[in-house]
Amino acid sequence: MASFELRGVGKRFGGVRALDNIDIRFESGRVHALLGENGAGKSTLIKILTGAIMPTTGEIRVDEATVVIDTPRRAQELGIAAVYQEPTVYPHMTVLENLFMGQELRGTAGMLDKRAMIAAATPLLERLRLEPSILARRMSSLSIGYQQLVLITQALLRDTRLLIFDEPTSILSREETARLFQIIGELREAGTAIVYITHRMEEIHQIADEVTVLTNGQRRGTYPIDEISTEQMLSLMTGGHGSARDRDIPPAEAGTERPPMLEVEHLTVDGYCEDISWQLPAGCVTGLYGLVGSGRSETALAIYGHTQPSAGTIKLDGETIRPRHPAQAIQLGLGYLPEDRQFQGVFLDKSLEQNLTSNALPGFSKAFDLLDLAGMRRFTTDLMKRYNIKAPDADTPIGALSGGNQQKGLFSRWANLPLKALILDEPTRGIDIGAKEEIHRFVRHLADRGMAVGVISSDLDEVLAVSDRIIVMREGHIADTFEHGPFSAETVLAAAIGSSSSADGRRAQTAEENA
Repeated sequence: MASFELRGVGKRFGGVRALDNIDIRFESGRVHALLGENGAGKSTLIKILTGAIMPTTGEIRVDEATVVIDTPRRAQELGIAAVYQEPTVYPHMTVLENLFMGQELRGTAGMLDKRAMIAAATPLLERLRLEPSILARRMSSLSIGYQQLVLITQALLRDTRLLIFDEPTSILSREETARLFQIIGELREAGTAIVYITHRMEEIHQIADEVTVLTNGQRRGTYPIDEISTEQMLSLMTGGHGSARDRDIPPAEAGTERPPMLEVEHLTVDGYCEDISWQLPAGCVTGLYGLVGSGRSETALAIYGHTQPSAGTIKLDGETIRPRHPAQAIQLGLGYLPEDRQFQGVFLDKSLEQNLTSNALPGFSKAFDLLDLAGMRRFTTDLMKRYNIKAPDADTPIGALSGGNQQKGLFSRWANLPLKALILDEPTRGIDIGAKEEIHRFVRHLADRGMAVGVISSDLDEVLAVSDRIIVMREGHIADTFEHGPFSAETVLAAAIGSSSSADGRRAQTAEENA
């Protein structure tokens, strides 16, 4: 029986621990589900198995022998392949060319042997109930479901023994999902080891033999699927903190209805979100939670003018607005701190002073278009002190600072603007816990000043810790809204996943509030 095993595997990215002492075993002829909320370590684990990155600690064993997987090609040689949520293909090339990319069959004089490649692929296509005529079609002409089937065919061509499916059904129709499950069942019967990653709880009991739950880079446990319930899995995913979590909010304030500052009504961004209606009240932190692909960031970017919605209304302080670009949104009093700090947020090769003053330059303009350099330095020094930005001096390139200090610098740039509403997209991603706690305090201070603050985060702990109210999105729609704390981690996560436990949890929470 083929086996693939990780023993004591850990992975660090700088000071961030992505995986910690993971022990897990995948065996032939079994479907092993991997479950965990965003940031649990699932993607890092898969990247290690497929040779995209190497572990910091631990070992990988294949058929009881220790191996080093230092490249994707080495992973292929060991029989490991992955099919991702959004297939990575060459869209303008044919199916046949995609199947044999990098492993083309050649005949005499090194010429491509197209007949041999067709002969090798045809029985595998038939096994997946695909017509051989598909080999001549361009990949771009196929649906996502068929592109996934092509990648499964490619894996079979390469004698794959461990096949990883990463959120394969998130963009499939019901019919395509049923077909995929049938194929996975056949692969299992043929002896292939299957790793199945999903956020859809109902799929796990439908297809898996066993499930491993990851939380914050640690393995919470591995269980036969008939020995664990959906509720138990949710509890493990939330770290066992299923009880309500409080933030220190005075009772009178927590129960006070605040006027909406930013309102979105029936907003649609084609392909990303549909009929979104929510509010950000003044003086309040609203958490915007959802799994990757739920449409949170796309909604925010449409509000901010980065993309244009196809339908819907946006109101700021009671006035209908339609920003055509981000600069206009800022002029109206609406800000957005982007999720990708290094590519969208800061100018890495520019000084700290240049970064912190970049959207405040009109305030330093003097006669003859000269800048008040002394004023800019005082302004920068003040922000460095106020937000505890640690740097040798204001002339230090921001790219030379730690991630936490970069993020505090980016935050301070937005917090100092006279905004009515500010949406923060993953404001603490990739920074240490100390900087994270500081930014949480800064966020609360903005709300205390009367600003409407939205916090988009994939970190459930962060959403629960900083929010006065929570909006949950799932697959481009509003899944649920929680208006008053304390909030239940399990109930919020269940809403994001689409589990029936969400409704049960809401009923229990309502009963508790009314008691």
